[in-house]
Amino acid sequence: MKKFLRFIIVMLVLVAVAVIVLSVVEPKDVTVTRSIVIKAPKDVVFDQIVKFKNWNNWSPWYRMDSGKMKMTYYGMDGTPGSGYTWEGDKTGAGDMRDSAVSGTDMLYNLTFTKPHGGGAWGHLKAEDTAGITKVTWSCVMHFGAPSNAMLVFMNMEKMLAPDFENGLKYMKEYVESHSVIVSGSVESDIKEVEFPGHVYEGIRKSVSMDEIQKFFMESYSVLGKELGPKVNGAAVGLYYSWDTVKKVTDMAAAFSVNDTSKLATGAKVMNVPASKAVLGVLKGSYGKMMETHRSIGKYIAEKGLQPGLVVEEYVVGKLQEPDSNKWVTNIYYLVK
Repeated sequence: MKKFLRFIIVMLVLVAVAVIVLSVVEPKDVTVTRSIVIKAPKDVVFDQIVKFKNWNNWSPWYRMDSGKMKMTYYGMDGTPGSGYTWEGDKTGAGDMRDSAVSGTDMLYNLTFTKPHGGGAWGHLKAEDTAGITKVTWSCVMHFGAPSNAMLVFMNMEKMLAPDFENGLKYMKEYVESHSVIVSGSVESDIKEVEFPGHVYEGIRKSVSMDEIQKFFMESYSVLGKELGPKVNGAAVGLYYSWDTVKKVTDMAAAFSVNDTSKLATGAKVMNVPASKAVLGVLKGSYGKMMETHRSIGKYIAEKGLQPGLVVEEYVVGKLQEPDSNKWVTNIYYLVK
């Protein structure tokens, strides 16, 4: 019996020594990094990365729970401090929080609460490479001593890597399947929709193409002062014709209104009935406005549709948001 106890004590001492040695020798951080190339502009891809509500389009963990994961969002999505808590049958529970954002990078902190406590921090990067985007996803998990001693028996990189590979693959599939490629570039969310009818009040004029911005500024200044509570929608630009030879457009600066009994100075009523339309969503500054129009035009030509009135709906613009990266413009081509 004494020999057996002595054997047990020696074994425990050896195990303790081994754990101490391994906790010194083994790394405390495990890093997983994977990359993929997506045929889409950086801004389109980054929108999937930086906004947690878009992660459901491609997250491997969301799919692991068959889309039944309970999620509660907080903060302004896409900005530091925003995030969500989750609870799932297979994914446990925890908190994902945005810790930093730049034009190409998003850093996040991940905290597990069920079935075991723990944490990690990650980094998603979107790089523009000649009109397509390289996405790199990295994650670091920390194992303090002596728990890091167990890493000698586990290949954590091999265990975790499939999730990151699948997530990037799902992101690529989602973005590329929701995009239309035109002349080596991509604009997102081009699709056929039903345009709801609107009654607009605005100022219509034949405008030289290099005077469009001036026309908008002058017209919206008048409309903004005089329409007041009659406005019930976003500012719009209505384009009735576009002459590229004479470089002139027949257009209007307008607002959707709920009362046309008394018109603003120089304004007219423009009744646009409900119609089939092709919609292109421009996210960000107006630098790619014409590229988006070309994308829609190509889509219309390929589908054999007949275009009519063009409506640019400035859902979020300079008046509401000084940061042009957050602007959103719906571009409708009414079609037959």
